[in-house]
Order: sequence, then C-alpha cells, then structure tokens
Amino acid sequence: MTWKQGLCGCFGNCSLSMIACCVAPLSIGKNAEAVGEAHPVLWAISVAGAPCIAGALLRGLIRKKKGIDGSFFVDVLLWMCCSPCALCQETIETGTMDYLQQPELQTIERDVHQTTG
Repeated sequence: MTWKQGLCGCFGNCSLSMIACCVAPLSIGKNAEAVGEAHPVLWAISVAGAPCIAGALLRGLIRKKKGIDGSFFVDVLLWMCCSPCALCQETIETGTMDYLQQPELQTIERDVHQTTG
C-alpha cells in the first residue's frame, strides 16, 4: 500500500498543508492520537527536540497502522531533509486536521482523490 498523496503532494492541498505546518505541534499530537499513542503532547515535544528520530518513529507508527511500505532509514531521511513535506503527508494520511479545512475545499479534495485514485 502507498500514501494517499506523494511526498510533494502538499502543493496539491495547499490549505491543509499550511494549516499542518503552521500548527505543527498540534498536527504531530493529533497524528500520534490517530495511531493510538496515549501521550500526544510528549510526541510533539519529542519531535521538536529530535525531529529526525522522533518524527521518523511516529511516521513508522502511521505506516504500520495504515499498512504502508517503507523503512525507518527512509523515514529518518525524509524528516531530516524535508520535514514539512513529511508532516503534511502524514497529516493528510491520518486525516487529523481535516476539520480545520473549509468544507468547500474538503469537497474539492475528495473529488480530486476519487477521480485520480
């Protein structure tokens, strides 16, 4: 299985990507909740302190829950080189920040994913 959108797919959903990056700690906490982690605030703090490792660990949990192929090494590289893109991809995959996006934009995104997917 693959991600709902590619790594650079954040440009295809700019509004949600901007929301996810502007409130990154909230995005990280919500993503941690989505995979069943009990302490999402600790994940947000961990990613702020050691983004490459903590971000990669959380990304691995998301991959495991969603059945997405990948490896810890690639996750570390993604968080090291392009953490905003990785965070956006994870947030869109989990759908944790969709409620902050305008309903009209959600409808457009759903329509696009249904016609291309």
